[in-house]
Amino acid sequence: MQQSENYPSRCFGRHRAIAQLVPDEDIILRGRVVEISDQTAVLADETGRIVCNGGAVVDAPPAWGDIVELRGRLGSEQVFVADAIRVLSQSVRDFRDGDWSRYHALERSLIKNLRLRAEVLAAIRRFFAQRGFMEVETPYMLEAPGQEVHIDAFETAYRMSTARRRLYLATSPEHHMKRMLGSGLERIYQIARCFRNGECTDLHNPEFTMVEWYRAYASYEEIMVDTEELITSVISDVCGTNYPRSLSGVIAGKPWPQITVYDAFLEWADIDLKQCADAETFLRRAREVGFASADKEDSWDDLFHKVLLEKVEPELAKFAAVFLLDYPAPLGALAKLKDANRAVAERVEVYMGGVELANGYTELNDPYEQRQRFVEARKKGEVDEPLDEDFLRAMECAMPPAGGMALGVDRLIMLLAGSEKIEEVLAFPYRP
Repeated sequence: MQQSENYPSRCFGRHRAIAQLVPDEDIILRGRVVEISDQTAVLADETGRIVCNGGAVVDAPPAWGDIVELRGRLGSEQVFVADAIRVLSQSVRDFRDGDWSRYHALERSLIKNLRLRAEVLAAIRRFFAQRGFMEVETPYMLEAPGQEVHIDAFETAYRMSTARRRLYLATSPEHHMKRMLGSGLERIYQIARCFRNGECTDLHNPEFTMVEWYRAYASYEEIMVDTEELITSVISDVCGTNYPRSLSGVIAGKPWPQITVYDAFLEWADIDLKQCADAETFLRRAREVGFASADKEDSWDDLFHKVLLEKVEPELAKFAAVFLLDYPAPLGALAKLKDANRAVAERVEVYMGGVELANGYTELNDPYEQRQRFVEARKKGEVDEPLDEDFLRAMECAMPPAGGMALGVDRLIMLLAGSEKIEEVLAFPYRP
């Protein structure tokens, strides 16, 4: 097969980025032709744009959209004077129909955000390495996904010669990481890809990145300290003093405020959850205080989340960062209940600027209670995926007391970038 001369197999010489050009120095410059006329062209690379003129054409003349190589020097008025021009890759269709238009829109903000993403991931790894955590990897294809209500897993299948085995994409690495705790590891973290079906909004992508970590012999109290230190460390490491003003309260040096779910509902929604143990009582009280969206068909969980969304979260948005903790027991499927009050789960969520950023627990390590919770959820029809028997068997072999947290990396990057949509920090977001 003959290769076209418009796609040579080699580039020659050392490349210099546009942002690093030095006057009066012989340079090889490469990039895409984004504007062209009889006398000049505008060349762009990931660092910027520059006007170019002159140059003897090698092989074929360049056209709009082509990726080219120029030999020459930076002249006066920031114009690159080319001695020779060579086409490296020919654009045979409008290049703005492809990925270029998205990457270079809004003054290349996506490229800037992708650099920010790389820096954030590196800063997360430095943070955990400095504190003696080991980075681990767990499977993304599972025979049984997480058993949490309101999380819908993607299904796939492994094809064998005589049968197909149903598999699920991991909604979280939680079960396997807890099995690692039971195997003797005490401080572990993972930067994981997670997959959740039906989630696609300004804050959700069905495939997303999460950092999840566990500490043996800890509770959610220690994990809250970890979370605050991690986020402030990443902001300082990545942004220095050049962070968005909205984050000034996050790194102010004061401990982040903590408010219980019960106090939040009472203060901001005038609802005493202690008096709303069932859906009927909850509905009656919600209507008494004016919740028009409360419906008689709503379950207790539905009512809880409606009030949370309409009354509590707008108040949480007034905090730079805040811990919302101590959830009603039914909302902590994998969390320990308080010794002094079995109606309350040691679960905590982190909100920054009103964005739900992280979710953590004092981890349940009682295999009998964990199995009972899973079975009850299946009986209620809240989940229909198979029980994770490997996880339950590992718990039966003894899992140490532990605390764990899962933090949305994409959302953290959004906050650092000042972005309003998750697609602004993802190279290839899902588009339904």
